[in-house]
Amino acid sequence: MKASLNELHVFTTLAESGHFTQAAERLGMSQSSLSAALAKLEKQLGTRLFDRHTRSCRLTEAGAALLPTARRLAADWENLFAQARDIGSLLRGRVTVAAPNVQCSLLLPPVIRAFKATHPGVRVVLHDVPEHEVHALVRSGAADLGIATQTDARLDLVSTAMVSDAFVAVMPPAHPLAARRTLEWTQVAREPVIGYLAGNPVRQLLEDKLAERGIALNYAYEIALPWTMMGLAREGLGIAVVTMALRPLAQWHGLEVRAVGRPQIARTMTLLRAPGNTLAPAVAAFKDLLLGAPAAQA
Repeated sequence: MKASLNELHVFTTLAESGHFTQAAERLGMSQSSLSAALAKLEKQLGTRLFDRHTRSCRLTEAGAALLPTARRLAADWENLFAQARDIGSLLRGRVTVAAPNVQCSLLLPPVIRAFKATHPGVRVVLHDVPEHEVHALVRSGAADLGIATQTDARLDLVSTAMVSDAFVAVMPPAHPLAARRTLEWTQVAREPVIGYLAGNPVRQLLEDKLAERGIALNYAYEIALPWTMMGLAREGLGIAVVTMALRPLAQWHGLEVRAVGRPQIARTMTLLRAPGNTLAPAVAAFKDLLLGAPAAQA
């Protein structure tokens, strides 16, 4: 059996005190237990580490040569346990989240603020990426958690529903349709639409649902970034068809937001993680906080 941390502590403490009684008191053990641990270490090493003089002792040449390494090993071992305890108690750690830009700018910041207030030693890393990249980052392990739109496609990831995010129409206050409290999709379809790029999961979900009703939108502008969509809508270049998650951005631009359809078409935002992996304590805590975040933040 190889030397244990206990035996290294006995050796380094005895070397520092030079006295069996004092070393035993510092370690909280009997002198007989201390002597037994030292004898075990010397037997394993095949050499004497101390010259005994009644109850005192002095390092041998071999002991003096071993002492710096023993101190370093003992310190490294203690540091290892300290780090494990800190991670377990959320004093340190790392959480990596991948999400589309809307969630990174509007949903996640208040959650991160609340999390950091409780766990300031944990680092939160964001990957602000197009939605189609979220799955790949979680699958590869580059992200602990991901946020994406729920689809009918079969996933190899663990998916937990977060919040429903309804589609809405955004327009300037002077637009004729802004006078109505709610709209129908047939009305929106007659207007030039500012929407997401073709192939975007959010747009695909909307088009599939509208196709079931025999409705197709007239896309005047197909845009990747929501900030551009709001800018175009503000200038009266079309009605932006987005989700309720963008309402704060629309209001910041002075635009009107209107519900469309009865019942409204909505997407479900999901939290993704890789299967089969035990979540680190910090990741588990962040996940629980995120799933408990008010829907109004989405």
